[in-house]
Amino acid sequence: MKTFSFKKEYRLRLFERFLAIFFLQFFGLSLIGYANDNLSADIKVGLALSGGGARGIAHIGVIMALEENNIPIDMIAGTSMGSIVGGLYACGYSGSEMKDIVNKIDWDSIFNQKPDPKRVLVSKRYGIMEPVFRLRFKLWDIYLPFGLSNGQRISEELFYLTAPANFAAKTNFDSLVVPFRAAAVDIAAAELLSLKQGDLAQAIHASMAIPLLFSPARVDNRMLVDGGVLNILPTDIVKDMGADVIIASDLEGLFPLGEEPKHFADVAIHTLDITIRELKKKNVKLADVLIEPDLGNHSSADYSGLDSLILAGYQATMAKMNEIKSLVPKAQRAHPPSKRRLNDRLINHARVAKISVKGNDRVRTAVITGEFPLKEGDIFSRNRALNGVKDIYATGLFENVWLEPQYLADDLIEINIHVIEKYPRTVGFGLNYRSEEGFNGFVQIVHFNFFGWGERFMPLIRFGELHKRAGLEIVNDRFFATPLTVHNGIYYERDRPYLYDEQGEQTGNLETDRIVAQFSVGVQPSHKLLFTAGLQGERVWQGKNQLLGLPSQTSEYWSSYGKIVFDNTDDRYFPESGIRFILKGKSVVKTNRNGAYFKKFTGEFNLNFSPYSFHTISVNLFAGTSEKELPVYERFRSGGPFDLPGYRRDELWGNRALSIRVSYRFKFFKRWYFRTGFSLANVSDADLNFDNFVRGVSTGLAAASPLGPVSLLYGWSDNGRKQLYFSFGYDF
Repeated sequence: MKTFSFKKEYRLRLFERFLAIFFLQFFGLSLIGYANDNLSADIKVGLALSGGGARGIAHIGVIMALEENNIPIDMIAGTSMGSIVGGLYACGYSGSEMKDIVNKIDWDSIFNQKPDPKRVLVSKRYGIMEPVFRLRFKLWDIYLPFGLSNGQRISEELFYLTAPANFAAKTNFDSLVVPFRAAAVDIAAAELLSLKQGDLAQAIHASMAIPLLFSPARVDNRMLVDGGVLNILPTDIVKDMGADVIIASDLEGLFPLGEEPKHFADVAIHTLDITIRELKKKNVKLADVLIEPDLGNHSSADYSGLDSLILAGYQATMAKMNEIKSLVPKAQRAHPPSKRRLNDRLINHARVAKISVKGNDRVRTAVITGEFPLKEGDIFSRNRALNGVKDIYATGLFENVWLEPQYLADDLIEINIHVIEKYPRTVGFGLNYRSEEGFNGFVQIVHFNFFGWGERFMPLIRFGELHKRAGLEIVNDRFFATPLTVHNGIYYERDRPYLYDEQGEQTGNLETDRIVAQFSVGVQPSHKLLFTAGLQGERVWQGKNQLLGLPSQTSEYWSSYGKIVFDNTDDRYFPESGIRFILKGKSVVKTNRNGAYFKKFTGEFNLNFSPYSFHTISVNLFAGTSEKELPVYERFRSGGPFDLPGYRRDELWGNRALSIRVSYRFKFFKRWYFRTGFSLANVSDADLNFDNFVRGVSTGLAAASPLGPVSLLYGWSDNGRKQLYFSFGYDF
């Protein structure tokens, strides 16, 4: 019995020990797993986004895939286009929101450094002749641009998108929705910078300032360029920010290894790519997960097919998702990141406490603040602030203009207006060609801002077979920073227009020479509206013309004139929207015995609208009349592809003119257009009636080229007249 009892007790104790060990192991492993899940919450995931130009749009797809799988992004650093995507994400924009943003941007115009046409003063839109080539001087030093584009429009877009979040973060990038760094290089000190505070838009602008393509950006008196010069893939910056797991998206399109260059440009590109490969080797090794979307041969300068780029980024990330999930604890992926919000309430309720101007040397501060709509004491408005930047830039006095809003308190903001002044002297060279007129050119010297008020002194020489001119204009569009405008000038003009018979055959020229002096003042209550009036003196030498029965004579006139202009069109030559209305009147108040008293009135109306993308319809009306017979050199002239298709340019002359035109334009490739139009017009010395109006149609191709508009049109009228028209260059 004792033996049996001893064995039973032994077995029982053995069983108890087994159970104890089992439960200890079970609960111990559970506790360890529980502890690991809780400890894993401290793991920080960092995202590094490379440069790559247009290819960098694929970063958006990378972010969309990470968001979809609840992968947290605790910090982010970007270079060049990577800094744009990373900076917007840090502001609180989701991947899908960024996709909408890049698809709405007009990539054809965002790299254009011309000011927004709607922000240019009406008095200036048609004041300075548009040259094909311009040289700029400071004293005797010639200005050479730092890049093909100054990046002004990109800077404006970035300000609008980032200002609310940057203000809420008190200009500390660590306090954004996601901590952020922008990689940039101090071009003077050859120093790589990781920008972490200040104006977010300007930091991003600096990070994407590709040398030669864009001018360097100014940050804290440093001249900064694209971070890709020294750090194309900023994994080291993410690591320094404290990332435990680093995900890198590399989109730099380098040449395939083993491919030989085919010409000198390939040699230069391959040399640069070799440098980039060597510089980023160590940074590639820092990445725990490297995402390299297959973007094929998509060029870094090609901003078309953006959805396909985003899709490629998404697919490449999804292919690495299991690897990413293995590095990110399940507990962190159990719940999606909290809903991200743009911090726009603070800035929209902040009152402007102070406005400062920085960077101006010769331009008076009053000229700059006069163009800025916000004043001290106003509630901040992002739209008004952005329009103010555009208005200041549209003065033509500055290379760059940007805002730096600074946080003072939740309800107070300080605005720093930064400017980089242009060299104050320019020499412009213009050239155009018109069939029936031949080549015309000009040389115009513009010395502006001599006294600091934005005034312009503009000597001009114009030359051509039919028209010659030499003179000087003195203009101030904002007289002493007020809405007043002043336009004075004196010039000599030689005019030799062709004369035609009823069949359109050239029969000779009219010969006139004149000296004109004009003095005018006006007021511009807005950028779109101008009222002006003035006095004009003329001395005219008219050559003898037997065909017109005109004797040789000299006349002297003093006349008063006035003009009303409203213009909110978005382009001078290819407008897609807006209205232009011009009403002018001229009346002779004094003349010598050879002159004649007369009054002359003209009205022009132009309406443009685009009912569908790439399709534009324009309606144009022109009317001119006079109380008495006009001197021959003052008569209205008409003819050409728009007003009178089939007739030569300025073929018909008369005391009265009327034209009605409806035209259609289709943009079929980038800057190329198909255009056609129908017109009803006539010019006559007698009263006009619709019975003798000429109906005509013109059709052909046009393009917006670097040399100005180019067009090839064919026109014909209902009376059998036909004409081919070719032209290139800006009007002057």
